Amino acid sequence: MKEYDIKAVFLDFDGTVFSHGTGSVPSSALRAVEILREKGILVFCATGRHILEIRDMHCEHLPFDGWLTLNGALCQAEGETFFSVPLDREDLELLINESSRIPFPLLFLEEDAMYINRDDESVRRDMEKIHTPMPEIRFVNSVPEKEIYMLVPYCSDEIWNSFCGRLKKTKWTRWSSALDVMSKDVGKGTAVQQTLKRYGLRMDQSLAVGDGPNDVELLQACGFSAAMANGDEILKKEADYITDDIDNDGLWKAFVHFGLIQEEI
Repeated sequence: MKEYDIKAVFLDFDGTVFSHGTGSVPSSALRAVEILREKGILVFCATGRHILEIRDMHCEHLPFDGWLTLNGALCQAEGETFFSVPLDREDLELLINESSRIPFPLLFLEEDAMYINRDDESVRRDMEKIHTPMPEIRFVNSVPEKEIYMLVPYCSDEIWNSFCGRLKKTKWTRWSSALDVMSKDVGKGTAVQQTLKRYGLRMDQSLAVGDGPNDVELLQACGFSAAMANGDEILKKEADYITDDIDNDGLWKAFVHFGLIQEEI
C-alpha cells in the first residue's frame, strides 16, 4: 500500500460530514475524525456555512481543530480568527441597491450575525431543506456598519446576470435558488493555503474530502483528495479517489484508503 504523510485533513460539511438524509453526522464519520485527532492529525471543516448555522444544527462541538467558514472568508482556530476578507463595500452597495430595486431577498453574514432583508416563502423552504432556521429579518437600505463576509442573494440567473458584470472585486457560486457571494480574494482553496502556512505544513501533507461544486478548489489546494459517492460529477473528476456515500460510511472509507485508519468499518 502506498504510504502517505498526511498531517492535515480538510472536510466539507454538508454531504461530507453532515447527512441531510438522516439530519445528523454519521457515527462512523464522528469516530473517524476522533481517530485522526488522536493520531495528531489536524482536522478542519471547510464550509460555506456560518458558524451560527453550525450551532443551530448542534454541531459546533464536533472535534475539529478549526472552522474555515463562509467558503474561506472567515477562518478560525484555537479561539481566534487567523484569516478573514470581507466583501468590497462598493460591490456591497451595488448588491443592496439591486436587491431593493428588483427586488429579491439578500442574506447578510457578518462575523457574529446573519440576517435577511425581506421575508420570502421560497427562502423559508430552502432554509428548511438545509436545516437552518429562518434568519432575523432586518430592513437594509445602505451598507451595514459591520463588515459583511458573505452575501446570499436569492434570485434567478436572469436577474443575477442583469447586473453581476458590474461587480469589481467579487466572485460567486450558485447553489439551489441562491448564490454564495464573496470577495475574489477568498475561497476554500485560499483558506487551505492560509491554514497550511499557519501550521508550517506542505501541500503534499494535506487531504481534502468534499461533495459539491464549491469544493473543487478545496480539492485542488490539497496534495490528495477524495469525493463522496453522493457528490457532484464535476467534483468527482477532480478527485484522486471516489469513496462511498455519506450514509454508507464514506468518510471512514476515504480515510482507510489513504492509510489514516487501518481497520475496516
